[in-house]
Amino acid sequence: MAMATDCGRLPRVAWRLGATAIGLGLSFAACRPVLKPDEPLPDTAVVHKERAPAVSPHAVGRQVLVGELCPKAAEGRPGIAPLLMRTLQWSDSNEEVTNTVERGSTPRFAAFGVDGKVAGVFDTVGLADIAPGQSVASGTYVGGAPCSAEGGKGQPRTDDPACVAATHGCGLAVAQIARPDDPPEVPAYQTGAVCVSGDLLGVDIDGDGLAEWFPLVRALDGTRGPAQEWTAASKDARPCDGKFAAYDIKVQPETEAGKATDPKATVTFDVLGVLDLDGDGRKELVIAMRFPTVRTVVVFSAANAPQRLELVGEAQAFQH
Repeated sequence: MAMATDCGRLPRVAWRLGATAIGLGLSFAACRPVLKPDEPLPDTAVVHKERAPAVSPHAVGRQVLVGELCPKAAEGRPGIAPLLMRTLQWSDSNEEVTNTVERGSTPRFAAFGVDGKVAGVFDTVGLADIAPGQSVASGTYVGGAPCSAEGGKGQPRTDDPACVAATHGCGLAVAQIARPDDPPEVPAYQTGAVCVSGDLLGVDIDGDGLAEWFPLVRALDGTRGPAQEWTAASKDARPCDGKFAAYDIKVQPETEAGKATDPKATVTFDVLGVLDLDGDGRKELVIAMRFPTVRTVVVFSAANAPQRLELVGEAQAFQH
């Protein structure tokens, strides 16, 4: 049943594409694999259990939808994989997320460059089916490449080779959820920076000028998937002069006995961005995790304290 504020469903276009027709060699997988420390890697991924994470149902703040923009995702044209959203709480339900796009509630996405500045805007037209059960937001993109940064006064934007190699030119895109008849807006997002020092990842979560340092291995749980909680190391005050995004961070999970695992089980992190998505004054981390057989995007948020990040969602992403 349509709500009073709905304007009906936007056009849904079926794209008949093969894996090579997408242009970037993109394909989709069901979700990340769940691996046991003492068992060989599986050949196929298991079904990802959707979450309704620990955010108060009475929470207030910005309502957003997080996606990944690829310049050639829809028959050689720009498209956005809708991943997660926050309304009263975070959700990574694929049905809820895609329905939000299809209802016209995400009229405009802001695409972020590697420098944390808005590289361009994507105006949504509808949904395009690029594979059975897989849809992307289709529309018009105006601006620079997601893997680019400002080149200085009077200079063109320049591509970051590390971003291009890790994401095939794709990048973070965020839309404010609105009523379909509201004019599209791009709110100002407070961005941050991330840096890597040894086996620690540093980021100033609460904007107090001091970085919280998180052991990279703690971002993974016992099944070598994203951990539900990611706690900071205690009393580590090293400086952090970082960037909005960071790529190709190798994380070697450990077994319960503390021994190194099979090198084939290494998980590669690409931090797509550090920014305050929900408007609560604390930064979220948007990370693409490349597992042995699949790639997912997760969002970690500090709901209660900057030293304790919570996994608020995980969704399938473009496979590179």
